[in-house]
Amino acid sequence: MLTEMIRQKAAQHEDYLISFRRDLHMYPELSMKEVRTAKRIAEELSKLEGMEVVSGIGGGTGVMGILRGTKGEGKTVLLRADIDALPIQEESGVEFSSKNDGVMHACGHDAHATWLLGSAKILSELRHEFGGTVKFVFQPGEEGAGGGKKTIEDKVLENPAVDAVFAAHAWPEIDAGEMHVAERCAFGHAGGFSIKVTGKGGHGSWPHQCIDPIAVANQIYQGLQQIVSRRLDETAARVLSVCTIHSGPQDKSNIIPDCCTMTGTLRSDRKEVIEEMCQLIHKVSEGVAEANGASAEVSARYGDAVINTPEAVRFCIESGAKILGKENVKLDTMPHLGGEDFSEYISRVPGAYVFVGIATDETRGKFGLHSNLFKLEESVLARTAGVFAQFAVDFLEKGSF
Repeated sequence: MLTEMIRQKAAQHEDYLISFRRDLHMYPELSMKEVRTAKRIAEELSKLEGMEVVSGIGGGTGVMGILRGTKGEGKTVLLRADIDALPIQEESGVEFSSKNDGVMHACGHDAHATWLLGSAKILSELRHEFGGTVKFVFQPGEEGAGGGKKTIEDKVLENPAVDAVFAAHAWPEIDAGEMHVAERCAFGHAGGFSIKVTGKGGHGSWPHQCIDPIAVANQIYQGLQQIVSRRLDETAARVLSVCTIHSGPQDKSNIIPDCCTMTGTLRSDRKEVIEEMCQLIHKVSEGVAEANGASAEVSARYGDAVINTPEAVRFCIESGAKILGKENVKLDTMPHLGGEDFSEYISRVPGAYVFVGIATDETRGKFGLHSNLFKLEESVLARTAGVFAQFAVDFLEKGSF
């Protein structure tokens, strides 16, 4: 049975995968600078029988492996992992901590790349057991650098045309050994905004001669909070957070400055909701500023959401259970409002994004994504490689969801 063969291959490669992941973890690289990471991935892919390796995609530091099963032509499935790290100083205490000062794999992308490589090894060794094509995309620049769009522009969904796409994320809130599949929204429409309030500066002793941009910004802040609490449908999943406010030099405590800037993030699981949020940010900011004799320069933007294909959700639950056990694969009915540029793929091709649990008794509740304390339960690497391989062969065998 092919599933049993996948399980056996995954177990055989476990030590290799742990070693490879630790190597990536020790040498993390920021978005669009993943030179060593890409080289290591390409080196390992080139060792696999039947694997065609394409380097330099996605802006220069992405890699794709293409594997064709020997049982004839058929459908094409794409498995994707992101490979970039974050500008964070590691404090996890693991023996293989980052050797690159101020850079860390604090979001698990080293694991994502590793289990994708593992699935490539498994399927390479089993390529005589299936037909069709599998593309393994190791994407750079997911952390806000537009790597997904750049990778799509390099036509990874073409030649041959891709029929289904899958990706997975290490998830600190889920127990290791479990996989959860988002019923609908795996990642939301993620956006940001900036507001520059311009007033009239002067000496703090004569505020009546000034138009205080800090006071105006404070009113705008209060108005923005009412967008989510008073202006939107109560059933809409949404977040609007002001995350920075800056004004004036820190060494001057008696000067009212000319300008005050605010920045923040906004999220929703529905496009019409985040569009309305952007419109209201403009309306509130500009209206409050005008009422106070100031002006507001506003920018608000957002990206696409990762919305799982309904049929792919059922497919992933059934396929993943073959590797992990039915009791360990669960449907996640909550919308998630983080951001992920896998939206570039799944907005064009049906598929699903799943969450891989990494929590243990030691780590549960201790950190989240993008934490300098981030740790990964390494036993998930081989199992997830097996899940990805199972996704691929099941889709290629069925030809659809």
